[in-house]
Amino acid sequence: MRALNFFLLLFMISGAALCQEGRPIDPELMRPNEANITAASGRVSRIRDAQVWALSAGEKVPVRQIITTGSDGYARFEVAGGSSFELFSNSRVVFRQNTAMAGDLLDVLAGRARVHLQPTAGQTQQRVFTPAAVISGAHQPTTIAIAIDEDDTVRIDVMEGEVRVQHALRPRSDPTIVRAVDAILVRPDEQISRRVDRGSLYRYTVKSLHDIWSSVWPGHAGPHEGDPIEQNRLLARR
Repeated sequence: MRALNFFLLLFMISGAALCQEGRPIDPELMRPNEANITAASGRVSRIRDAQVWALSAGEKVPVRQIITTGSDGYARFEVAGGSSFELFSNSRVVFRQNTAMAGDLLDVLAGRARVHLQPTAGQTQQRVFTPAAVISGAHQPTTIAIAIDEDDTVRIDVMEGEVRVQHALRPRSDPTIVRAVDAILVRPDEQISRRVDRGSLYRYTVKSLHDIWSSVWPGHAGPHEGDPIEQNRLLARR
């Protein structure tokens, strides 16, 4: 069933890419918006024309590409203007799905990602999309960690700067503000409670980013006491 859902999702994304803006995009015009792969290890791939292509460091990824990582996969991508994103194992994203909005950087569909948003002159905002939350960066450099549970619950940890979080399925007029070292949990079937986990990252200041995600990703035992995991589910700390 999960495999069927993935291929249905792939079909819908491919269809949306063809229909968006009413015409195919010009690859030459979109070339400045490509992502440069600065590091890659394990299985990292992109899907083009329903075919899987392996990726490695030094390559470029065009817009509207589905990028996936395997159980041993890791990759880091940089884009023009200074923004970047990292993907960890068993993750799936769409890079610049909405080319009409220059600030719409990434759709994180599954897994774990670290995203650095670097605002540029004339750019109103940068956004990252997930199944349950839309994350908007402010007018300052911002770094966030995203972990998506098997039921599409999203945990967002702000490591630098601040973000505005709206529910993707139940939006409100005013977003929830999440600032550095705080975190929030967004469930697909519930309104955002406005409860922000204050200071959730303070204990990790001397730990590696991999340790942070091993503690917030379900099914991976973390080295920290009180990890927000219970029966393979993400939980908000109390």
